[in-house]
Amino acid sequence: MQKKLLASLITLSLTSFAAHAEITWYGFLSAGVESVKASGNGDFKKDVPGTGRVTDQGSRLGVKGSTKVDDDVTVYGQIETSLRGFDQAGTNDKGESATLASRNSFVGIGGGFGKIELGQKDSAYKALTDIGLDIMSNTTASNHGSSNTFSRGDARLKNSVHYLAPNLSGLDLGLSYGFDEARTLATDGSRQKNDRFSLAGKYKTGDLQLAAGYDRQGSKNDSGNTTKELNSTAYTKLVASYALPGGTFIGAGFEQAKMDYATGKDPKQTFTTVALGQTLGKTTIRASYTTMGALKNARSGQEGDYKAKQWVIGATYDIYKQTQLYAYATKIKNEKSQNANLGNPVYDTALGTSSASLTKGNDPQAFGAGIRYTF
Repeated sequence: MQKKLLASLITLSLTSFAAHAEITWYGFLSAGVESVKASGNGDFKKDVPGTGRVTDQGSRLGVKGSTKVDDDVTVYGQIETSLRGFDQAGTNDKGESATLASRNSFVGIGGGFGKIELGQKDSAYKALTDIGLDIMSNTTASNHGSSNTFSRGDARLKNSVHYLAPNLSGLDLGLSYGFDEARTLATDGSRQKNDRFSLAGKYKTGDLQLAAGYDRQGSKNDSGNTTKELNSTAYTKLVASYALPGGTFIGAGFEQAKMDYATGKDPKQTFTTVALGQTLGKTTIRASYTTMGALKNARSGQEGDYKAKQWVIGATYDIYKQTQLYAYATKIKNEKSQNANLGNPVYDTALGTSSASLTKGNDPQAFGAGIRYTF
């Protein structure tokens, strides 16, 4: 009887919630067939020979809902799941499986004061500075991410709180803070603190977009001294884009990473990217070129050994508003101490395990085509 009563109460609660909330399912399925390879490190045993593969290109599934509390306040939430490699039954090349709420999943409240959100979500640095410079995002040819050639300060923060201010004449401002709830035990018996702070702003007027961001990840123990020689890593980014008449798009970005060490000089590295696009009816042609500069004050090896560069060309064709065909080609040239990778990485070591990696000095490249269905 108690079980029946509980089931009835749950059903009644869900029915009542659904009656007052707007619930939406969304997502997309995207897969490509491509050829990838990597070589150049000097050891042919670590080369990846030309290999054909079918690859999941960022597929995801989400549900979101909102309830208007009164005229000024709305409560909302979202659960979003990466489908990982749905082409491999939900397991990617690192052996990671698709799990519920692996992407942006949070609860929030919004009103005239802005938005406050709690959960797992892209940092302000990542969300607000994404203005289209990643011309083939969610594909193997993507160049944005912590292991890619640009926007290396991007992060999705667990255990985090976010604030987005109300839009003011085209200006959006946001900040994020990710707590370190693990507080790993250091060798000296203290607890490590590895939190993350992110601040960014984006301004849009007509066809012009400008954005800037700052992100810092620290690593200190309870006494304020470092548990590692490296105290923190900070990223600063400036990006701009403009849509010209006739369907032409141009954009450029600058990013700098600076590592704060307990002793000695602090290494820093700059990244630059330029992007172009041209829309002709249902077709858009895109190209970009990205560089990773020398690692100034490198702690090991020569500064120039950490350089890399990447070119990307691609095209999309909109069959229908929900369906898109795309094609791309890209190559990364890594110097001997660098291993920047593709959007869908290629690995030459420990493939299929969490330790999968690309040998430093290997140059990954790919070309392929795919289809994306959005729902």
